Amino acid sequence: MSQHEGASGGDAGTDEEFVDRSLSDEAAGPAPEGGAGQGPRPDKPTREANPKRAPKDHRPRPEPGQDKGTAKDEAKPAAEAAGVPAGGPADPKSPEHRPQVPAKEKPARPAKAPRQPRPAVPHARTEPQDPAAAAAASVSAKPAGPRDPGGYPEFHAPTRARRDGKPAQTIVFLHGGNVANWTWDPQVRAFGDYEVLTPHLPGFGARAQEDWAGLDSAADDVAAVIADEVSNGGAHLVGLSLGGVVALRVLARHPELVESLLISGVPAAGVSASMRTMSRMQLRLFGSEWYWRFQAGAYGMVADEKDLFTEHGTHLRADNMRAIMDEVDPGGVPAKLGDYKGPVLVIAGGKEPKLVAKSFPVLARALPQARFRTAAGMHHQWNIEDPILFNATVRAWVEKGTAHPRLQEPRQ
Repeated sequence: MSQHEGASGGDAGTDEEFVDRSLSDEAAGPAPEGGAGQGPRPDKPTREANPKRAPKDHRPRPEPGQDKGTAKDEAKPAAEAAGVPAGGPADPKSPEHRPQVPAKEKPARPAKAPRQPRPAVPHARTEPQDPAAAAAASVSAKPAGPRDPGGYPEFHAPTRARRDGKPAQTIVFLHGGNVANWTWDPQVRAFGDYEVLTPHLPGFGARAQEDWAGLDSAADDVAAVIADEVSNGGAHLVGLSLGGVVALRVLARHPELVESLLISGVPAAGVSASMRTMSRMQLRLFGSEWYWRFQAGAYGMVADEKDLFTEHGTHLRADNMRAIMDEVDPGGVPAKLGDYKGPVLVIAGGKEPKLVAKSFPVLARALPQARFRTAAGMHHQWNIEDPILFNATVRAWVEKGTAHPRLQEPRQ
């Protein structure tokens, strides 16, 4: 919600173990037999293979010396026997001439245990793909034309096997304010060896017209998704900005669901009075397209994401945003946050407002086990600004419990 300096790019570093392996893994083709444990979960059956398309009915070639018209007449009875009217369209590619392909039956999904009711939103799930098809899709260009900022799926099944042969774990990405879960697309593509959840937070994306019911309610909503979808241990929770604030509430209210935590851009020390005044003045501009395009540049977004950001921003409800500011701006941490004893990594972008880095001591008192780092040169939305570095940071933390070497120790 704050305005920042101009965008600044970043490189990926040189350490091989921290380079984004999404393209190389997928391009390598399917995993060898014996790498068990990476397949779809028992409650998520794989799709049946597409039936082969029936061969087309080719008309016989005329014999040498045979009149073409005669051959054509002789072919008519065969065409009529195949169900194609003799007087139909001449184009063999027309629908009337195409062989009918049997409809694919999708296996029924086992019923899940009931949980707390949640507002109806499109919870599309991406199913496992053939590794070769996934590799081809990953190197292809992004689809042309505008996308629906509220239509991005929440559930993403693994698309490739883990290198260590273990069952796929789950990463939950919580988006920030002013954006929606589509901002995690670079991470979804990079973490095909994980089950990835990208929930819509209330008031954003597909839930833009819902009333904001508070941080605790949003945290309980995320916890319900984790409890319902994660069957293999706890989830690795990654939160950015507002998503980081909600993640802290999940940690305090449902610590048993979280395996590890990584948050970035969390103003736990509170927002100054002048910034609060400016933020509330900006609420009057929420319906202006130019305002959101300016903000996209301030967040360091790349060109192909600016349209989505602008389209989404103009549909946000100003009353919801005011209610969120009223909760977040005072700062502080939730009660019982110290009950969580697992690993925590807290990051501030080097080009974010200083209030983010000033929040480190507040969080350190509540989470003494936490590590703190600065991402030099990065703005607030750096998962889009430098996805390779962000993805390598998440992978190093989730898999090894280490901070990426390009992250810097905070200045004392």
